[in-house]
Amino acid sequence: MKLVCVDTHVLIWGVRERAEDDQEVMIHRTKAFIEWCRSNKTTIMVPSIVVGELLTAIEPVHHAMVVNLLENGFDLPSYDAKAAALFARLWREKQESGLVATLQTEMQATRQELKADCMIVATAITRNAEVLYSHDAKLKKFANGNIAVKEIPELQYQENLQLEPVS
Repeated sequence: MKLVCVDTHVLIWGVRERAEDDQEVMIHRTKAFIEWCRSNKTTIMVPSIVVGELLTAIEPVHHAMVVNLLENGFDLPSYDAKAAALFARLWREKQESGLVATLQTEMQATRQELKADCMIVATAITRNAEVLYSHDAKLKKFANGNIAVKEIPELQYQENLQLEPVS
């Protein structure tokens, strides 16, 4: 069985069905991707860091319901000691290479955002995800060279009603 990891926007589009005015197409595209994963025996991993990011935009009274929904549809690994150790190594490497400073300057990334991205990347790697799906440019640059990061693919229905990625 394949394992892929997703970032927060994937859940916002595909589960919450919310999008910015210029991103409405991502709702259908992400829902199709989630269904394609399920029909192709691909497990979708949602790191606990992503769950936390998602919950910040939801009223606390609904948190238990949302977590239950996510637990029933996705693999929700915790941020554990193995991920923490990889996070520390990656963070140090990215700081020493100058990437952290570059992302803070050129992309106005905050230290908090970059650390969350690093934790997501570390969780995906330590859980052996094949790919991390994200549309976040900062996360993509941060993860570069550590794990493949792809955007949600465009999917189309085939004659046999299977969803297939568009090349």
